[in-house]
Amino acid sequence: MNKVLLRIGAAIFFIIAIGHLACLLALEQMFEFYNVTPIYEFLYSMGSWLPYAVTIGLVCCFTVAGLYGLAAAGDIKLPLTKLAIITIETLFALRWIAGIVMLCTRGFSWLEICNLTIITIILISYAKIK
Repeated sequence: MNKVLLRIGAAIFFIIAIGHLACLLALEQMFEFYNVTPIYEFLYSMGSWLPYAVTIGLVCCFTVAGLYGLAAAGDIKLPLTKLAIITIETLFALRWIAGIVMLCTRGFSWLEICNLTIITIILISYAKIK
């Protein structure tokens, strides 16, 4: 069962990476949709290419996280798999906590509920590797 969960978590990471790639086609609108326009404006002020570079960096990070999920499931070999999974779990646990804080301080948001649900599935999927 743990291998199935790891593969599900990896698939979610790959879907998130593809979604971020698709966002490159309308990046400013996506920042607006997610209500982070000030971040976009700040990045853009430092260089018009920077929001795109950050998004591509996120695509790479999500892809690597998915690959490490497959490595933990035994489907591929990657170095430092256990350390990588622990790091991914830690980062996403912090993101989950930040999401709860945002939900409590900004009020109810369906988008944030969806994000937290996905993060919860990833946390469950990558938990307790051996």
